Amino acid sequence: METLIYLAKVNLYWVLLYACYQVMLRHHTFFKWNRFYLLGSLLAAFVLPLMIYPAAAPVIPALYTIDAAAFSVVHNKQESVSLFTWENAAYCLYLAGFGISACRLAVQVLQLRRVLSQGDRIVLDDCQVILSSSAGSFSFLKNIVISYDDYENHFDEILRHEMVHTRQWHSVDIMMLEILKTVFWFNPVLALYKRATQEVHEFLADQQAVNREHYARFLISYALNTPVSSLSNHFFKPSQIKTRIKMIYKNRTSKWMLGTYFAAAVLAGTSALIVAGCEQQETASEQTAEAAATEPKVYTVVEELPEFPGGQEAMFRFLAENLKYPKAAIDKEVEGKVMLSFMVSTTGETKNVTVLKGVGYGCDAEAVRVLSKFPKWKPGRQDGKAVNVQYTLPVNFQLEGKSKKTTAQTAPEPLYILDGVKLSGKNDSRFTSVNPDHIASINVLKGAQAREQFGSEGDNGVLLITTKKGSK
Repeated sequence: METLIYLAKVNLYWVLLYACYQVMLRHHTFFKWNRFYLLGSLLAAFVLPLMIYPAAAPVIPALYTIDAAAFSVVHNKQESVSLFTWENAAYCLYLAGFGISACRLAVQVLQLRRVLSQGDRIVLDDCQVILSSSAGSFSFLKNIVISYDDYENHFDEILRHEMVHTRQWHSVDIMMLEILKTVFWFNPVLALYKRATQEVHEFLADQQAVNREHYARFLISYALNTPVSSLSNHFFKPSQIKTRIKMIYKNRTSKWMLGTYFAAAVLAGTSALIVAGCEQQETASEQTAEAAATEPKVYTVVEELPEFPGGQEAMFRFLAENLKYPKAAIDKEVEGKVMLSFMVSTTGETKNVTVLKGVGYGCDAEAVRVLSKFPKWKPGRQDGKAVNVQYTLPVNFQLEGKSKKTTAQTAPEPLYILDGVKLSGKNDSRFTSVNPDHIASINVLKGAQAREQFGSEGDNGVLLITTKKGSK
């Protein structure tokens, strides 16, 4: 999703930067600057979405941490997974458009290659002239194609014009635009970028004319209806002839107007900062809403634990009903435990779901997806106030050929100790009858520490509960 948002921003910045060119820069006679602006805009759009708005560090809310029992996903290897999703449909649509655009570009390259391989050749110092009867006059890289008719009647004017294109490598600009048009075939503004760039190329070449009066009359009299190759700089395009003549006679723009390029850059940068600032403000607002009015201290024990609607068993049923074994993991026979961390906020919402340890192949993303859909919990409390509680939940992904459905498996219960007395479990009447207001502390022992004090009975952990004096 982050990639899609980034690409959407890139395309929107292309629109913004092209609008700046049309409004502020198009009519300037700084043709080299216009060329650099158009090409720079295409590249800058990939950088602007990455700008970060500087801001102070957010307030850290108080968090209380709890480890939940493990949950296992056991999946039948033969279960079929539907491939018809909106994400796959969008992906197929993009690939179809990309394939059509790529084929179109490939056909144009082959046509251009065929034209360049035919005809008589005249090798000059810095270019190669190809005399052709099948195409009009144009240039591509260091090749200048001139029709036999133009060679006989207008050779000097056309050669001088096309040599400007070859010396300044205008064809490279067009090739870059064609590649971007192929990859981002859905964005029509790239076609406008190409037309504007070709227009600037012609202005740069026309600018080198020795006598602009003679050259303007020559353009008007040049009425050949020759085919146009989209990958080359063609000498004659009817759609550009009027604009080219206007630019030939136009007075040069004052150098003071170079400041408009700086203004356009400032406008683009400011827009990027505003967007980044809005995103930063939105993130900060979410963090502020989650912050509790307590000191930034992390606890491992709270007086009243958060409760999933219906209890822990209901949470495991929810996971069993919603978790699906990813197809990629099934195909690769991947199994393993995904360690997840999430926060139950003061309002009972599940937030900040992160993967502490994953196994990949879609298992991590699937676990995060389902935990993000948790309903509202009953929030945990400390000193009578609702607090943020950090949960750690292991989810086991297991493949079992004989299993026919997804099942939930819970870890064995820990050893319960109430005021130094061992209980039979959480359903022991002495435990269920304890008033939460009478609990002084709850401590959790795990691993070696639990086994050292309680032997093998502490293998699954020990929950030490101490009530307040005089509360019995």
